[in-house]
Amino acid sequence: MAPLARRRVVVNGLRIFWVLIILWYEYATFAWSVHACNWPDSTFKTSHVLLVADPQIIDRHSYPSRGRLASYLTRLIVDLNLRKNWRVALNKKPDIVVFLGDMMDNGRYDMSDADLGKASYFSPYARSRYTAHFGEPNREISVANHSLILFDAPSYADEDSQRHGQRKTVKQWVPRRGGALEFLNKFASEEHTDPVILFSHIPLYRSDGRSCGPLRESGAIRPGVGSGYQNVLEKQSSRRLLEAFQPVAVFSGDDHDYCEYTHQLSLPRSAPRNIQEITVKTISMVMNVRRPGFQLLSLAPADLRTEDNPTYADKPCLLPDQLRIYLDVYLPLLAISLLLVAASNLNDPRRSFHSKSLSDAVQVIFYSNIDEAEQGEAELSPYYTSPPHGLPSPVSAGHQNNLTSRASRSPGWFGLQGRRRQLELNHPSVFEWLERIKDIVCFCQPGRTWKTPRRRGWLGTTLRDIRDIAVFPLGVFALITWWVVTK
Repeated sequence: MAPLARRRVVVNGLRIFWVLIILWYEYATFAWSVHACNWPDSTFKTSHVLLVADPQIIDRHSYPSRGRLASYLTRLIVDLNLRKNWRVALNKKPDIVVFLGDMMDNGRYDMSDADLGKASYFSPYARSRYTAHFGEPNREISVANHSLILFDAPSYADEDSQRHGQRKTVKQWVPRRGGALEFLNKFASEEHTDPVILFSHIPLYRSDGRSCGPLRESGAIRPGVGSGYQNVLEKQSSRRLLEAFQPVAVFSGDDHDYCEYTHQLSLPRSAPRNIQEITVKTISMVMNVRRPGFQLLSLAPADLRTEDNPTYADKPCLLPDQLRIYLDVYLPLLAISLLLVAASNLNDPRRSFHSKSLSDAVQVIFYSNIDEAEQGEAELSPYYTSPPHGLPSPVSAGHQNNLTSRASRSPGWFGLQGRRRQLELNHPSVFEWLERIKDIVCFCQPGRTWKTPRRRGWLGTTLRDIRDIAVFPLGVFALITWWVVTK
């Protein structure tokens, strides 16, 4: 295959290839990753609840060690990924969406996982801000004959810590007005018939090293506490929570990875009960998990319930590994593409140093008709026709006075240095004509001369091909980004 044809095949092939790669990995793979993750019920009468944990929207303070440009690019990539994840989650068409906390990454200064109790250590206005935007943090919502308890676990842990610091028992402690403990006591004192599902940002207590099931990426949830955070609730606080609400299921966040754990509740005059807690995966790509996710929860109304079947069903949905796409897909394919483009430009005759002029359109070859016995062998000498008016004449113009009138009258033949010479025209192909027309137009630009030399080396042609390839996938990426952001 000719070098020019080989370059065209490589350039056009890589254009198509990268457009398909961008379409798949920037759009289609998000929908495909959850296409088989459907609501865990068999009837359309159930209510669907979408559970989202720890979006943690980052800002310029999230990575202070990074420069301004790196921080901006990080926010751009993470926000775009978060929008795509949120879009495919909403495509499940839920009836209700429940966020399990950590809406923003900088909760110490804004509203986040510690918007409430724990954040009061850093900002005295956190609770009032949260209430103004989202309403009361402790509330009960009735959905499909279920009581959904949205519980302010950070405030509950903070109040419990203060009670221990003052060495008071639960009976001696006066709960904060409008606080989590007051809400818990009030709920426990009332009669409830509907199944209860508890939502808590902080996971409930479990001993160190307990398994989280096969869907967890690594490690386990370990008890721990620090400035502004607490990995799990205290043991007695968790037991009191389960006894007061007696939930059929618990859903929590904060840990960022998926975890399944079964609590055992023992009440007087009743058999022990097993209560499953699901810690929902983060929906963000930068929370130390490779595959983000969300949880689907289906609630069966009273008329669909039976004695033997649970009143709810849930299912985790996993999203694409964005970091793997960048490191294991884009980077290797980019390296291979660069090698292909560089190899296709090797031995390209058009890379030679040459002077682009109008005379390139016609090549004149002079053949000598002298006797081989006198000359020994035929002579082959390239000459060019005269350039347009006003341009320097070729060197051979000085010999034109030797042309005889007879030779000049013979078609295709003329005299040169006392010998008859024949003129032969090489007819360029259509592609060569188009290339020459482009060069003529370029040389007609201001500041260019007919004799301006131009070197198109290996690096120049390679970079030009890379540019011609990249413009198409980058354009598709820009369109996908615009659609995700605006729609």
